[in-house]
Amino acid sequence: MQVLVKIALLALTLVLVFINPLYIGRVVYYSLFPLLFVLVWLFYRIAYYVTEDAVRKVTSEPFSYSRFCALIPPVDDGDLIRGRLIITATRLVLFQKEAKGGTVKEVWSMDIAQVKQFTVGQVLSVRKGVTFIADEREARFVGRRVSNDKEAITIALGWKQG
Repeated sequence: MQVLVKIALLALTLVLVFINPLYIGRVVYYSLFPLLFVLVWLFYRIAYYVTEDAVRKVTSEPFSYSRFCALIPPVDDGDLIRGRLIITATRLVLFQKEAKGGTVKEVWSMDIAQVKQFTVGQVLSVRKGVTFIADEREARFVGRRVSNDKEAITIALGWKQG
């Protein structure tokens, strides 16, 4: 499915870039833009988005917090690591979709006992998120709604009763 979406994106982009709107009609030409946006959204969902059900298939640990977000790699090496952050009774875990097969795998974890504090707010210059601070390392996550979850994260870490 991902290959078909990539081919459709490439073909549609080529049409929009190299075909004159007067040749196929302006209405048809400009109506292809919403289709392009839908294909980009579909590609993002297929390639990156991890659901709670997919996480439950690969782990038996119950979790009290779950949010789709992205880990900022240490020392800003490369792209964001997109996946689902969960908080279990003993650790924080990030699951990411594998390139082949669509299954998910654990790509990052930290014991809750190591977490000394967390902050919510600006993580990158233009993006809000959460930072978990441990003795020797820190993990920064960005996401659309992660910065609004301070209370939920505090309860999931066991630092406050819900």
